[in-house]
Amino acid sequence: MDDLNFESLVEDFHLEARERLAQIEGSLLDIEKATDPATHEEHIVAIARELHTVKGNSGMMGLAELQAFAHQLEDLVAELRSDASTERVAHLLAEVDRFRTDLDEACGVEVADEEDTEAKSSGGGRTGVRVSFAALDPVVDLLSEMVIFQNRHSDSLRQALATLPKSDQSTEHWRDVEGSLKTLDRTLDQIRERVMQLRLVPLGNLFTQLRRIVFEENTAGERDIELVTRGGDTPLDRALLEVTSEVLGHLIRNAVVHGVESPSERVQAGKPQQATLTLVASAHTDEVLIDFEDDGKGIDQQALETKARKLGLDVPDGATLHDLLFLPGLSTRETAGTEAGRGMGLPAVAEAVHRHGGAVEAFSAPGMGSRFRLRLPITASILRGLIVSADGEEYALPSASVQEILGIDFEIRHRINNAGVFRWRGSLVPIVDLGAAFSTAEKVRDEGLIVIVEGDGRLRALVVDAVAGHQDVVVKSLHRIAGNPDGIAGCTILGDGRVIMILDPRELTKVSPTLEQTA
Repeated sequence: MDDLNFESLVEDFHLEARERLAQIEGSLLDIEKATDPATHEEHIVAIARELHTVKGNSGMMGLAELQAFAHQLEDLVAELRSDASTERVAHLLAEVDRFRTDLDEACGVEVADEEDTEAKSSGGGRTGVRVSFAALDPVVDLLSEMVIFQNRHSDSLRQALATLPKSDQSTEHWRDVEGSLKTLDRTLDQIRERVMQLRLVPLGNLFTQLRRIVFEENTAGERDIELVTRGGDTPLDRALLEVTSEVLGHLIRNAVVHGVESPSERVQAGKPQQATLTLVASAHTDEVLIDFEDDGKGIDQQALETKARKLGLDVPDGATLHDLLFLPGLSTRETAGTEAGRGMGLPAVAEAVHRHGGAVEAFSAPGMGSRFRLRLPITASILRGLIVSADGEEYALPSASVQEILGIDFEIRHRINNAGVFRWRGSLVPIVDLGAAFSTAEKVRDEGLIVIVEGDGRLRALVVDAVAGHQDVVVKSLHRIAGNPDGIAGCTILGDGRVIMILDPRELTKVSPTLEQTA
């Protein structure tokens, strides 16, 4: 067998073995909760079956040490029939972790490059196809270049056709060119959609990891917690999977440390002894919603504000729960254990989500628990944007945040406390002049268009000079170059090669709406 074929065989073995280890891990987490003897036995048989396959495949690959290790694990699993205590399950989970590490070393591959997904055929049958993301990432990069190329040449060709005399535009040849251009655009759009689907992985891939966190917290502390998950088949861009795992891990640990009472406290409060964490994911047109909820004691907003001011943190007047929760360094816990985030967990959540074009919302009711909602784009590299301009500068605004585009009407534009507001659908929406916000305007404009945008549940009326229309844009991060500039989510390249900024609707809703704000 040549080297190339052998490397491919090792890669396939590695990917399959990791899949089976994940299934073993999930079954181990299930087995402790199984009270029915038949269900208990089913989990043991499922674990033994996966281990037997891993052991056999290790032997075929000539990996004797891995084969022997798998055999040892089989003996430990057999002992679960007589003792499935938390301690024994925890020991087996640790051994699975050690096997996973040995597997990675034996195969000599980088785990980050060897994650896999399933591409589903669109026909009547479904055929699972393992796709290496290491091979897929360059394809996505080429796809991004294709979008830029498409925008550039489609616009140029349309402009060239528009300059033809009217008599030529009505000819059969012109109609053929126009039809071919539309067909090309449609085909490229379909290619882009299919390739991006290959990058989508089910969120259920994370659920076992999150259940493992809850198991370990139950084992280490005085807590009795169950994690309930729904929506595991919700698709998410593989590029967002790591940050989503990090964010949900933060939220689970935060719920354990701050939100969930001890079993005795829950009984005294008239609640079930076992606390419940609920994680529900759902896919919508252009975003994924992930709701994480606990049935703990809730958040005391007044206590948060008092502690923040005591620590000397910058607390805005009329601060909302959302404002307080994401203040860096704020924690109501007097001592920080190894599981606590020392007041940095939730700010890290917000920063990570925003950096990837998402949003996080928080809700709480005293005594009833807390709920966090994550909004994430389904795809991380290409988004639909509205191109707007102010003072000769163009910007891309995520289309999902745009509520409506209106002309400026002075009859419904008012001044309250030296700030401009716009009456929209019965509500007063603060006005933000885009040129004033980025210091390109000599004065606040009295004409143009108003774009109503929403971010973090807040509305702003952006005043711009013009709107050029919607366009697919390739998202380029500024994080390593310029950090996270206020109001900017990233940048993109237009068809003519110009680089423009992608606006961040969440940050724009925080911009002061004062009418005097100019360059």
